[in-house]
Amino acid sequence: MISINRNLGLRILSYLILIFSLYFLTTLVDYKWDWYRIPRLLGYFEYGRFISGELLKGFFKTIEIAFLSIFSALMVGSFAAILSFSPLSSLQIIYKAYIFSFRNTPLIIQILINYFIVGHIYNLSAYWVAVGTLALFEGSYVAEILRGGFGGISKEQWLAGYSLGLSRCQVFGRVILPQTVPVVLPPLGNIVVSTVKDSSLLSVISIYELTFEAQKAVSESFLTFEIWWTVAVLYFIINIIITILVRFLEIKSMRWKR
Repeated sequence: MISINRNLGLRILSYLILIFSLYFLTTLVDYKWDWYRIPRLLGYFEYGRFISGELLKGFFKTIEIAFLSIFSALMVGSFAAILSFSPLSSLQIIYKAYIFSFRNTPLIIQILINYFIVGHIYNLSAYWVAVGTLALFEGSYVAEILRGGFGGISKEQWLAGYSLGLSRCQVFGRVILPQTVPVVLPPLGNIVVSTVKDSSLLSVISIYELTFEAQKAVSESFLTFEIWWTVAVLYFIINIIITILVRFLEIKSMRWKR
């Protein structure tokens, strides 16, 4: 508990140092800062009713798309990881083709191809093209993480479970999974953070997420530095919350393992 509190304190201290360093750098720039105009871009009250600004709308849209994509990526990645352990060579070829094609090409190219070709063929909206592309792209990384996690458990663990009279599902749930979860959680947490950041590329197909709304706000208000600093802070907030949650799950999974 002491080490956890110490690590948390050091992390908060490092964030404070970063914030003050960035603030100091901004004071060196010969630029007239108009921060008072930023709150209205986040939200304001009118006739007793709160109205979300462009940046806040984009912020919530980013969260929506990112977590829908993450959920889909976990499903896709889990299914692909199962294919990798298949004794059928044809299924393994499909798995390798999927991994190689999605991991070795830029995400922005995949977004544009799926939007202009796949979306046009199947009459998909830009929103679902965005979610599907992110899910397939991040799912390729999830599949490799899960493949490595489950592949790292020796066959003797399965055999030991069978010798105790456990079924295949019971061995997986009581023997294999508790050993795998602590191993795959940190890289899966990185995938979640990466998905949130990668969602910023969806602005190229006019998805009204945070980056697109920021671009639009900059063109209308000319508050270039203020808006992009605010956007950076909003992304930072999302990913810090994710990091803390993943760390909490790591601690819980280690207790579960013991």
